[in-house]
Amino acid sequence: MNTIRKQIKSLLKLAFLAILMSGCEFEGLDLQQPYEYDYNAGMRSNELKMTAWEFMQSRPDLFSIMTEGVKYAGLEDMYKQPNSTYLLLADKAFNSTTESDYSYFMTHLLPDPLDVTKTIVPESLDMYPADQVKELLLYHIAKGTWTWSNLPAIPTWYDTYASADTAKISMYLLKDRNPNITFNNFEGHYKLTIKARTTNLKTSNGSYVHVLESWMDRPTQAQLK
Repeated sequence: MNTIRKQIKSLLKLAFLAILMSGCEFEGLDLQQPYEYDYNAGMRSNELKMTAWEFMQSRPDLFSIMTEGVKYAGLEDMYKQPNSTYLLLADKAFNSTTESDYSYFMTHLLPDPLDVTKTIVPESLDMYPADQVKELLLYHIAKGTWTWSNLPAIPTWYDTYASADTAKISMYLLKDRNPNITFNNFEGHYKLTIKARTTNLKTSNGSYVHVLESWMDRPTQAQLK
């Protein structure tokens, strides 16, 4: 008799579970899908399994403008390197029209060649001189690999691949309620407290990628001091 009761209870549990699962599907609620878990890091794997250049091309929804700019400046090989930290700029960093975003296109307007009294809102990086685009992109590549595991908790300057002795970028790990990597948080920068949209993405050759929705301006000599 006890055996029969146990079997009946097991059948009732299975029936209840089936009803619960069908209810989720009926309401349009997808069951949570399993994801790759990195038992060494204790979190979802951050391995891109591709270079930074391949990653940019795989996400045209995010990096269409920057990808076009890299080709225009002839910098494709720079995004395939080891021992680098890539600050990839999402399209919003270039073309946002929200005043508080200070997007690159809105802050670097071009004169109308047919009318010197007017300006043009750029739509593409190839509207600027190639050398200007090259320096902009190189400034967003730091030398060395910098991420959550080795960045300090105070603003620190790091060398980039751009020219000039002021081509340094500030990075640190802001440890507050919502910790994140913070960039160029120095007095006089056009926008303070720039945080990454996505961080700690590791490329196939050991470099790191951080995705931003704001571009960064380099400091002056006075600001570096």
